[in-house]
Amino acid sequence: MHPELRSIAVRLYLKRLGLDDAPILIGPWRSEVGFEGLYWLPFLKWCAQRVPNFWQRAIVVTRGGAHGLYPAAKGVDLYALRTVTEVRRENLHDWLETKLQKQTRVTGWDRAVLEDAHTRVHGPGGRYHRLHPSWMYWALAPWWDEQRGLKYLIDQTDYTPLAAPEMAIEGLPAEYVAVKFYGRSTFPWPHPEISRFVSDTVGTIAQQVPVVLLNSGHDGDDHNDIAVSGPNVFVLPKTSPTDNLAVQAAVLGKAKAFVGTYGGVAQLALRMRVPSVSFYAEWGGTAHAHLSLSSYLSKATKTPFLVGSLADTVLWRQTLGLIQGVAA
Repeated sequence: MHPELRSIAVRLYLKRLGLDDAPILIGPWRSEVGFEGLYWLPFLKWCAQRVPNFWQRAIVVTRGGAHGLYPAAKGVDLYALRTVTEVRRENLHDWLETKLQKQTRVTGWDRAVLEDAHTRVHGPGGRYHRLHPSWMYWALAPWWDEQRGLKYLIDQTDYTPLAAPEMAIEGLPAEYVAVKFYGRSTFPWPHPEISRFVSDTVGTIAQQVPVVLLNSGHDGDDHNDIAVSGPNVFVLPKTSPTDNLAVQAAVLGKAKAFVGTYGGVAQLALRMRVPSVSFYAEWGGTAHAHLSLSSYLSKATKTPFLVGSLADTVLWRQTLGLIQGVAA
């Protein structure tokens, strides 16, 4: 369908949501945190401007306590309705069917989850609307597919910075850098060179400022956290699946900076206006559109968002060494 017709169709559906005051079940979101912060939340905030009492009517269904990132009156955690294994199994089913780890269609599993979420909040029975992530994927696809430019995306999103969830977490230093290195397609691990780079980087930071690792200890996705230890390196307390993302987001939001793998957590840091430095080893398995958008948001919000390959680090060291020499 023509991109502009998609935009019209979404607006018509939102107009339909505004014809009554029935609850709006949002989600369930079971994908990565990067797309949630970079696209899903901005899309929903844009939707909220077109539907009366949107957030008061909303029941957000996401995972790991991430509903704290949404300005909704109510939230139900996906892991309170389904196990981590069941969620991963449904994500795998999506991949086998569509070759995408994206919720581009409403599945029977998703419908059942939303029904259970509605029952938990309002009891059995009753009418409600659904606002599924497939609407967002369908509406914004022309941006990812490079059929349309940034203006098309901005016209259907609201990039007001995100507020970090408010949580009391014991044992945190007064000031710290949040760190999360994990394996993914652009950052293959385990690998000796990757392990050495991560260890050296964290050690260098920890010599100057306390480091708090955002490692979750849960297997909610295929990203394997890279464990690091050493002086001045702090590990988050063990959390349950229903609040692990909330804890990480709360810690990230109060950090002086973020350092880690290029991907979703770095993008979430940007959305919360936390300066970040992130790395990749191989550019593959991710769209350049996400990096382009992140670069735009970095400039628009004046939030440093530095991304580089491991090969770049040699040049960075040489250049910074020259600059320090001139300054001396």
